[in-house]
Amino acid sequence: MRTLLRSVCLGAALLLGAAGLSACQRQSAGDAEQSATPSDAEREAEVAAEQLAALGGPANAQQRALFEGEFQASGGVAADTGEAGSGGSWELRLLNDYAQFSRPGLGDDGGITGERDYRERGLRVVAGAVTITITNDVCAAGDVQLPYTANVLFEGVAYQGCARRGIDDTGERATWASVLPELIPAIDTCLGRATSRPVRITHAISLDGGDVSVRMREANGARHDCIVSSGEIAVFETLSDVDRRSGEGDPEFQRGAQQPRAQNCRMAEPAVSRSGEQLGYLIRRSC
Repeated sequence: MRTLLRSVCLGAALLLGAAGLSACQRQSAGDAEQSATPSDAEREAEVAAEQLAALGGPANAQQRALFEGEFQASGGVAADTGEAGSGGSWELRLLNDYAQFSRPGLGDDGGITGERDYRERGLRVVAGAVTITITNDVCAAGDVQLPYTANVLFEGVAYQGCARRGIDDTGERATWASVLPELIPAIDTCLGRATSRPVRITHAISLDGGDVSVRMREANGARHDCIVSSGEIAVFETLSDVDRRSGEGDPEFQRGAQQPRAQNCRMAEPAVSRSGEQLGYLIRRSC
């Protein structure tokens, strides 16, 4: 096909002169640029190969013991994947035979795990479309240090975060408010545009490029989607009643020290920062 295209271009150049040749050259350059752009699958395979090579050779019994059992991890988008910013909070629960990869507001992925590949410096396992790598590297999570680092590959994106052995049995699932302290600066910026208080934040999530989307409902019932970019409001638009995201409203968040009244099967509980400072109240469904 490429040979035929070159022949056609050469014929066109003879008939049309320099203009025809220039057009064909632009066509060839465009084809080359398009073929050079890797797909999500190709990029994911490349990153997976690099991560596997970094784990070293097969583990001995002592090394393997460090990575047996269940793990729990959380974090954001890795900074070295070509994705700007660190948007996209996530949580991973790696059981002995199943893995669940959760992104608040975007749903769950994962599945039954394949055979674990134990290496000198880590563990690698595949669960459905999710590839998980865990290494014995100390990882900082806010003011806390965890003993393991987790990497998750999904749909061409690499997610990196901190992990520990064992699974919380509290029954609480990850929601958009799981990373509330990191979302507060954007929430405060959006609250500055509200005209009818008190305001309930019904959903907030980090986007690519470091932007943050904040959905809020004012006291008069008006709902808005506010997108903050570089500390300033880039988009502020009214939402229709049918425009709702997965997980929106569960929970809701109200800024400030005044506790909301319990009503309509909803209970308020204090929300605090990583250092213990009160941020406001989370309002959850209780029945």
